[in-house]
Amino acid sequence: MDTLPCPGCHTALPPEATGCQICMRARTKQEIMRGYAKLRDDKARKRRLPFQLLAALLVLGGGGKLLMVYRSQLAASASSLSGKVRRWSDDMRDPKNYSAAPAPPAPAPADPTASPAPSLGTAVPPEDALREKLFPTDAAPQRQPAASGSRRGKVRAAPRAAPKNSWRVSGGVYDLATLAPVPGAVITFLRDGTSPETATTDEKGAYEIDLAKGDGWTVDMKVIDRGRGGARDNRYRGMLVDIDPPYRVRDADERRATIEHISDGDMVPSPLDWKKASSRVKLDLIAVPSRWTEVP
Repeated sequence: MDTLPCPGCHTALPPEATGCQICMRARTKQEIMRGYAKLRDDKARKRRLPFQLLAALLVLGGGGKLLMVYRSQLAASASSLSGKVRRWSDDMRDPKNYSAAPAPPAPAPADPTASPAPSLGTAVPPEDALREKLFPTDAAPQRQPAASGSRRGKVRAAPRAAPKNSWRVSGGVYDLATLAPVPGAVITFLRDGTSPETATTDEKGAYEIDLAKGDGWTVDMKVIDRGRGGARDNRYRGMLVDIDPPYRVRDADERRATIEHISDGDMVPSPLDWKKASSRVKLDLIAVPSRWTEVP
């Protein structure tokens, strides 16, 4: 039987009781109505409790399933966020980020015996260097040679302009193990329906060639052994196109692993894809040796 506690002595009373026989406290009509309402609420709460427990179990099970499915993505996101926070914390604690900028050096006193400074209409070497940096495709203006006895430096020749509708391709070839330049490397550029274009690296491992703009270019390379009358150098298995970040800034362990695990299929002629709006293209190639060579 349902009972309610007496507000005075907490004795169990039936809901319809008009008074308590222990403390002789009378119950008003409002107290009796509130008692019936409390009993109804308690019964409704007991009926809802199993459904609430079942819903909680379903939510926990669904969340666990999602966690198992996306745990790798969540772990990667957490690791990335942790790395960013760690780098930010390291930058905040680095005293070099808060050091004062060095004061500019004081200008040297004027030499009364020096030649007068050139006029504003004459191009000087720093101006040409800035123009070549900002506008690499433009040819440098021709300048008159310096008079004898002048303290100005030698005048550099103007760079050769690239032909119209062509790429000026330049770069270098270096050894993947020792990072030394590779002279005598024959670089072959081949395009469907055209004859191959070749360039050979100089003593510093550098080359330069002009190619007609268009799709379908591939690049391949072989290193010539000068001591064997132009035969292929067996020290090198093939070549790779340098990527970003370049191999020359990577540590020795990573370069050693590349040499030991690379396959011949990774060194097939590589396709090239350049922007047609460009006129100068940088392309560095890597000669892959047959085995790892320790850097002296």
